[in-house]
Amino acid sequence: MRVRLITQAVIIMIYMVELAGLIFVTQPQYKKKYYVPVKMLCSLSFVGAAIIFGIVSGHVNYMAYLMAPLVVCALGDLFMGMYQVGSRKRQLVLGIIFFLMAHVGLIYTLFQLDGRLGVVNFLLPVLMVIIFLIVKKKCHIHMGRLTYLACVYCGFLSFMLAKATSYMVFNFSLAGAWIGIAGILFFASDFSIIFLYFYKYKNKTNRQKVHTFNLLTYYMAVMAFDISILYMVMV
Repeated sequence: MRVRLITQAVIIMIYMVELAGLIFVTQPQYKKKYYVPVKMLCSLSFVGAAIIFGIVSGHVNYMAYLMAPLVVCALGDLFMGMYQVGSRKRQLVLGIIFFLMAHVGLIYTLFQLDGRLGVVNFLLPVLMVIIFLIVKKKCHIHMGRLTYLACVYCGFLSFMLAKATSYMVFNFSLAGAWIGIAGILFFASDFSIIFLYFYKYKNKTNRQKVHTFNLLTYYMAVMAFDISILYMVMV
């Protein structure tokens, strides 16, 4: 256990330094040159952290299940980062598709841990898609044809949230707690995307705050999934 805690502490400290650097380069004067490279450094770090945690803990089976979603997340980060710099719609669409694939992978992984399927797994996605459409209308968010893709994305994201939090409730453990936290942070991060990319701000400072929130919640969500590897026991 001591080795796991030390490894976790060291990785998190390095990761937080990288994340602080990423937040720093979101400033306009640094963004074009440094944003994508620093973002990908953070993304490759959470993939590497998963491998290290799997080796240290010996929980390589669970790590192997998580690896595909993590790699796909990193690919999504690449296109989202490129969109932040270049603002090309194709990059945004590819980023959304890769993250949609990542959520499908996370859902599959969670079902390998616990195959239970309850009413909340279907009710929450429907509810959240309705809330998404209401927020979109009330906040005058214009997404065009991307609305259909966003609804599908919101459905899978909410399904992942329901599965992660139900695992936390029904499998009370350190691993379960980290998975539940990861699901909640992932949902918060992804839902903020509609305000990051599709909402028109009168004050650029407010958009910067949303961008910071989006990055912090997302990268901590992925690291929470990573940390769960240290404490997971596959039955």
